[in-house]
Amino acid sequence: MAAAVVLMVTGAGCGSAGRSNDGAALPADMADGLAARAEQVAAALDAGACDDALAKARSLQTDIAALPVEPAVRAEALAGAARVVSGINCPVVTTAPPPIAPDTRGEGNDRKGKEDKGDKDDD
Repeated sequence: MAAAVVLMVTGAGCGSAGRSNDGAALPADMADGLAARAEQVAAALDAGACDDALAKARSLQTDIAALPVEPAVRAEALAGAARVVSGINCPVVTTAPPPIAPDTRGEGNDRKGKEDKGDKDDD
């Protein structure tokens, strides 16, 4: 997954190093910045920080959507970002209350206890 994150961003910027920022392709410095952020997503995944990785991936996806580049380049990068985001499956942590212990006092037990108590008081 870590390699996919980096490839997703750098793949969209391939061949852009010699181009100007005329909206035709992703400039190299922008691609490098996005790649660095993608590596942060990968590092968070590798460290087991799933929620952090997912937040970083979603932020990266949002920023890619706003890139001032050729629509085809943006679409390719967005498709990769979407694959990365959908591939991050964080376990759901629930904070459920502890289970309630079953009532072991059946009807007969309550009654018997009352009878025993009453018998002892009469002695």
